[in-house]
Amino acid sequence: MEKNLRKVSVLVPTFRPGNYLVDCLQSIENQTLDRKLFKVYIGLNGDFEPYYKFVENALVCAGFEYELFYIEKSGVSNARNFLIEQSQEEYIVFVDDDDLLSPNYLEELLRVSSSDAMGIANVYNFEETIGEKKTNYIGMAFQAIVDGESSKFKARKYFSSPWAKMLHRGMIAHHLFDPRVAKGEDSLFMAMLSPHVKCVRKTSDDACYFVRERIGSVTRRKTPLRSEIKTLSYLMLKYFRLLSCSCYDKSFIITRLIATALKFFKMT
Repeated sequence: MEKNLRKVSVLVPTFRPGNYLVDCLQSIENQTLDRKLFKVYIGLNGDFEPYYKFVENALVCAGFEYELFYIEKSGVSNARNFLIEQSQEEYIVFVDDDDLLSPNYLEELLRVSSSDAMGIANVYNFEETIGEKKTNYIGMAFQAIVDGESSKFKARKYFSSPWAKMLHRGMIAHHLFDPRVAKGEDSLFMAMLSPHVKCVRKTSDDACYFVRERIGSVTRRKTPLRSEIKTLSYLMLKYFRLLSCSCYDKSFIITRLIATALKFFKMT
């Protein structure tokens, strides 16, 4: 297969994966998008065994093209950055290893995405099966956002996470995830690349990203108070710096500052 046929890089970082990764990969296997148009990059980070063999076994029957990497240093930001640099396709999609995609997810995102437009998909939460889906705060904004919306402020919830969207590689440019931030790195990453996003384009309602509510996931893991305060202080400084740069939408960055400040005051 010629490399120039592929359009989409699907990036899946994983750390000490369980059977949920098998489900995630199966949802990628079920994509309606022509397999010639996407490639999956899996980055196992942290402990090597028995997890590398587990991932290899999970990929035995994969019909899509993929590359599996081992990254000794743990951390989702470090793994994502590595996969961004290893991948080559024009568009990038981030998938957490415990989440699921609807079959038309990639096809619909590719249909609406461009070098200027960030394609966004619907989002739901789930515990055991997607048949018992729940509302998600980002997904709740999906219906309210106007297709082609250019205001970062109005589309701000879709700038809080790297998943449920398709990014042109030119939008990411030189920006990477900040490995010094354990929580809040997603919003910071999206804020940094926001000037390259001219508008958001919506998929059909049934193109969905399903977020698994899993105990032990990074977003639900408790961290020491001192570490939380240090992280929030660092984020405040980073957003203040973005606010002083003319290329950023000030009303949008202010929402990031306010959200971070509220978290800070809840901690203190």
